[in-house]
Amino acid sequence: MTYQEALQRTAHAAQQAPVPGSEAEARATAAFTDFVRQMRAESIAAHARRVYAEDAYFNDTVKEIEGSEAIAEYLAESLGATEEVNVEVVDVVRSGMDFYYRWVMDIKFRSLNGGNWARSEGMSQVRFNGEGRVVLHRDFWDAAGGLFAYMPVVGWLIKWIKGRI
Repeated sequence: MTYQEALQRTAHAAQQAPVPGSEAEARATAAFTDFVRQMRAESIAAHARRVYAEDAYFNDTVKEIEGSEAIAEYLAESLGATEEVNVEVVDVVRSGMDFYYRWVMDIKFRSLNGGNWARSEGMSQVRFNGEGRVVLHRDFWDAAGGLFAYMPVVGWLIKWIKGRI
């Protein structure tokens, strides 16, 4: 499923999202904020299964997948390649049925960047269903500077291209 298809498919569920300013909205936004702040390889899969709806759409710029089970597995595998991840949610804004979470992520990879911290900044577009579970999660971030720049060969190529522009 493409992002555009996911927007269309999740529109009805998102129209059932918690009412603006309600306690249900506060719980849904807090659950997602807590989820991204507590990204640990050993607990991410269980948390993802609680936060995402069974048929949720997920796109983090690197991978596009569907379903809470697939999302849980992907996040657990991704976090397995890190020593530590710290996410700070800087701001949350609601626009209609969409929520936008602006964040800063510091990552220490196991085998990339010489054990040094890497920083990435981005924004997540999130839609909730009537139960307060995520039905759409789309990340917008600089994958070239936040991940690929630390990979052998690819990182050198990105730096070379940036230097030529």
